[in-house]
Amino acid sequence: MYKAPLSARSWWAKRLCFFFALFGAWGTASVPLFGQTAADSARIVEVLAMPLAASDPQGSEMTAIASLFIGAPYVGGTLEGDTAESLKINLHAFDCTTFVETVLALARTRSFGQRTVEAYAAQLRNIRYRGGIIDGYLSRLHYFSEWIADNERRGSVAEESRQAGGVCDTLHLSFMSSHADLYPKLAGDPQQRARIRAQERRLSGTTFYYIPASRIDTATLAAIHDGDIIAFTTAIAGLDIAHVGIACCRDGEVHLLHASSSAGRVLLDPRPLAQQLQETRRFTGIRIIRPCLRENPIK
Repeated sequence: MYKAPLSARSWWAKRLCFFFALFGAWGTASVPLFGQTAADSARIVEVLAMPLAASDPQGSEMTAIASLFIGAPYVGGTLEGDTAESLKINLHAFDCTTFVETVLALARTRSFGQRTVEAYAAQLRNIRYRGGIIDGYLSRLHYFSEWIADNERRGSVAEESRQAGGVCDTLHLSFMSSHADLYPKLAGDPQQRARIRAQERRLSGTTFYYIPASRIDTATLAAIHDGDIIAFTTAIAGLDIAHVGIACCRDGEVHLLHASSSAGRVLLDPRPLAQQLQETRRFTGIRIIRPCLRENPIK
């Protein structure tokens, strides 16, 4: 797991603080454009500029970036709360989905040689919202199966589950409308609940491929690349994906680098992926999503 030497990281931090004190976000206005703190802006530019090991052009870039956030706290609901939906940038606390989105957006921004907060924000918006367009709460890709399909259509990722021996299944989605009390934007708004239910009906019946837990074997694990996004399918009624993280291949074994609610932080799970899957009863299998780091730059 790569980390830049402490001396190099300190050097970059000092230089970036100096530039931000003088000019704001690399020559742009110092007022945050996307709700981020000054520390978030500095961290984005630091990660975009720092040298990272990349022996594999896709995988190790993802894990090298993800490793920079090990120890960051797990915080749920960081995208909720505002009256109007807006792009939220947060590099100091994550849930499992925002962690994956942050790492993927940073990796894609780097891969196109872009080094600004604005370029990162464009990638993040493109990943998080349907068609890359923010149009209210329901334009966010709440169900991860739609997140996969939407990002695959636009060249941000490619799903590898079928090629890895996956079996076909059908989506049956209802969790958000059935548990509206868990979502502040739905709890007090019958119209929003009706709209999310309409989305669930639209997505339900869609087929997808996943590798059941009982079929995870050596061949399946060999199909997982370092840096792949792993989505855990679930038996929870009305839900498609219960957790996501980033595959980290070390010493012949696949581990998960993820924002863990039970651990309360971002960590490299010490358990091999197959063991983690077997020990978590709500997980029924996995989907394998490969980042595409050199296609479809966002202008």
